[in-house]
Amino acid sequence: MSHKHYHGHRHPPRVRGLVLPWLLLALARGPTHGYQLLEQLVGAGLPVDPGILYRTLRALEDEGTVISAWDTGGTGPARRVYRLTDQGWELLATWARYFEDLREKLGEFLRAYGELPRDTG
Repeated sequence: MSHKHYHGHRHPPRVRGLVLPWLLLALARGPTHGYQLLEQLVGAGLPVDPGILYRTLRALEDEGTVISAWDTGGTGPARRVYRLTDQGWELLATWARYFEDLREKLGEFLRAYGELPRDTG
């Protein structure tokens, strides 16, 4: 698997700040247990420590953004399943508006960057 490198780092510095909106997006797709969330984040290029993921989920639950319940219906041990509350949907919408604004700003940045002279010296 190929990974991009940014100034000696595997991910740009703000990648950690992207975990929360991606987590909310994954939960918006339907009730999900922690391991599935972890897989979705990794699939989106956002590797996250499982301990951090579960602490984040607990914090979101404490805030009322997420609720959870035990799923005992399948084979194997019971798993906690998480889903968004109305407050969680509102937070996801806030992130979406932020990214819309950011996309516009990034477009402006890239246009200005593209107009720079290429002679550096």
